[in-house]
Amino acid sequence: MQRLITGLLTLSLIIASLPAQAAPYFQGEPNYIDQQSRELAAKMLAAHGGMEPWSKAGSLQFKLFTKMIKNPMPFYSFESVNIESGAAYIDWLLFDATVAWDTEKMWSSNWPVPLPPGFFIRLTTSFMTLPWQIQADSAVVGPVSQGEIPEGDGVMYDVLRVTFEQRSPSIPGTFYDMYVDPDNGLMKAIRFDINHPGMVANPNQPLGPNFHVFYEYRQVGGIILPTYYESWGQGSAKGGKSNAIHVAFDISLDTPFNSQRLAPPENATVDQVSMDWWAGLQRRRAPANSENTSK
Repeated sequence: MQRLITGLLTLSLIIASLPAQAAPYFQGEPNYIDQQSRELAAKMLAAHGGMEPWSKAGSLQFKLFTKMIKNPMPFYSFESVNIESGAAYIDWLLFDATVAWDTEKMWSSNWPVPLPPGFFIRLTTSFMTLPWQIQADSAVVGPVSQGEIPEGDGVMYDVLRVTFEQRSPSIPGTFYDMYVDPDNGLMKAIRFDINHPGMVANPNQPLGPNFHVFYEYRQVGGIILPTYYESWGQGSAKGGKSNAIHVAFDISLDTPFNSQRLAPPENATVDQVSMDWWAGLQRRRAPANSENTSK
């Protein structure tokens, strides 16, 4: 049973589904490569509701359902992030497991798999809130290219490349490509790789790229968040079938963050691998012409 759980979680969360930052961790002055990149980032941010309502929110809380297409076991979690500080905790309800990050210590309790809990702590939050995450001082925004999504819908999307000069729990790999709808400005998809040392044999040889394509959105507290998305695995560009679905629900931006949940229990295990990884600097830019980013 342990082997089954480990295998399913490894496959699902690697393919399907990131040092403390200054508070608020999402506010700053990104390094825009050019004016086109600045304008596209601003267009996308405005389409999702702008910075003001996000800045006023106390925390982002939601429940997440994830289901691999070919496997019977779903994954169900409750996730909470302090928007100002970046502290976060997740309850994996089916396993009675908890992971938490107080911006100094990353710990887990009853963690069921030999994978670093720190990799997951703000992963889904980052996927859902990337238009705001790239406002950080460490973000390098641009250049802009064009591209299609898996199961191509005939639309040529504006693709905004984003890298970060500082590792953090919001960054699973070396880059994000944000696929922006040219008509309404919404983030339609993201493309990314994974280089966390607890997830790959060699961080200099990232896993991926992977795609998440967003199909449904919900307005919460004045901002528009993606709430249903599907995943495509390594090397996806177009065609083929998705391998997982994800549904976020019971979303709240006005529930106070429960900081008491950050205190580790007696049986907690510290994730030193993630903490050491975040403490280092990553290279300034990923290659601009990584696989399938340009058309």
